[in-house]
Amino acid sequence: MTEIEVPAPEPDWQPAAQLPYHAGKNPAYQYSVWEHHAPIFQMIGVLALSVQPVAQRLRLHVERSWDGLDELDVVLFRLKGFSFAISKHDGNPAGVSYVWLTEPHEQADKALDTLLEVVGIGEDAVAFRGDAHKDPTEPTATVHDAGPPDVATDVTLPTSPWARFRHAIGMTQ
Repeated sequence: MTEIEVPAPEPDWQPAAQLPYHAGKNPAYQYSVWEHHAPIFQMIGVLALSVQPVAQRLRLHVERSWDGLDELDVVLFRLKGFSFAISKHDGNPAGVSYVWLTEPHEQADKALDTLLEVVGIGEDAVAFRGDAHKDPTEPTATVHDAGPPDVATDVTLPTSPWARFRHAIGMTQ
């Protein structure tokens, strides 16, 4: 078989996963598995501790990943009928991690209570219940404003979950 040689990158192409995205000449924009999936997750709370102690208690492997914001530690697991993700971005406030349901569920409080019980920690470990990134005063967009009018019109959409996240941790653009 003939060896196929792929040319080297063009000298003026920035790394595809480097900020600011779409600002350089590289035609590719890389995104992470976490960035791709996290917008469909349901945030249920914030713990006043990092990912590692929870992972150690449950004998979980902490994965190191990244997204459009920062590098992060994350564990994804199932526990008593709920699918969880616990994440901590390097830029998060020290010692704070976010708890998500990877499959949205009507009983978010029960899910968080289940996690606390199994991990063996109390309510004092919960810094916040609910979605810390939802701001009821935050503006919304319509499909007409956000995209081509022939797709749909006047459908209210929340702003990007990543925009809410950046706002919540003080990274505004």
